[in-house]
Amino acid sequence: MPTSSHLLRWSTEMLPERARSSTFREEFARLNLALDVIDHSGGRPRIDVTHLQLGAIGVCRLVATPVEFIRHQHHLKDSRDQFGLNIVEAGPVQFANAGEDHVHDAGSACLVDRGRPLRVFGPRGGNVRFVTVQAAALRSLVAHPEDLSGRPVRSGPALRLLDRYLRSLASFKEPPSSKLASTVGAHLLDLVAATLGPTAEAANIVAERGVKAAKLQAILAEVAQRFSDPNFDLNNVAGALGMSRRYVQNLLEGTGKSFTEHLAGRRLERAFAMLTDPQHLHLTILDIAFAVGFGDVSHFNRMFRRHFGETPSGVRAASTMRELK
Repeated sequence: MPTSSHLLRWSTEMLPERARSSTFREEFARLNLALDVIDHSGGRPRIDVTHLQLGAIGVCRLVATPVEFIRHQHHLKDSRDQFGLNIVEAGPVQFANAGEDHVHDAGSACLVDRGRPLRVFGPRGGNVRFVTVQAAALRSLVAHPEDLSGRPVRSGPALRLLDRYLRSLASFKEPPSSKLASTVGAHLLDLVAATLGPTAEAANIVAERGVKAAKLQAILAEVAQRFSDPNFDLNNVAGALGMSRRYVQNLLEGTGKSFTEHLAGRRLERAFAMLTDPQHLHLTILDIAFAVGFGDVSHFNRMFRRHFGETPSGVRAASTMRELK
């Protein structure tokens, strides 16, 4: 089914100083998270929020100066039946929920039951990413998630995949299409379930759907980040992500391209961008070939022409002529 989505970027810096705390409370109440805000910054509070709603799945990143968020019982009257999985990027951050009270440092995670009172305190400020899921959907994959609320989430490959996937969503500059939002939402639900521990019946579904997609995304992100290294190869990807060479190849086969084709494509696209950018006119074509990871300029020229139907020098000349007009 199509999934509606919206993207919100918001900061207290956008508000008059005297109204920052009260307006923040109002904005969060609109996101179905009514709470009290207690400033511990010494009078200079700042809270930055990025919120991406993907149908029933919510993704949020919150960066704040020292602050305390409290949801009392009276805040819960209109609460939806949801869970939130929080990953701390910068801490320490204290979470108190469901009778549990723990301090979390960077890299650790905590599940909270949003239908129960909650206290979150970052004495030195904090940076937290979290994903919210409907309780019924999570219970279809994880047995009794309420028993895990307030407790530290065990670290492991699934949590790292979820963290990588959440970070990748930062590239959205506008809400995704309804089809993509539905796909991403399903992947996130699966990754949360995989992190918490799916039931035996759900394990295969989670592994073949969301976890598999997140692993593919992690592979492509690794290629995108390291393609300019001339020594970068399949072994580097497999080693960095803790996967076998064959597993990486199998996942990439589903995209219709091999590892070599993905790597060459990244290098060629970057070379094209540099050749058409006036800021790189001082670089020779040989410089650009080496800069994007090619070790042989003849090989670069052949692949470039095959990919774009034009030589590197021809692309540069055409771009320069357009600039002069």
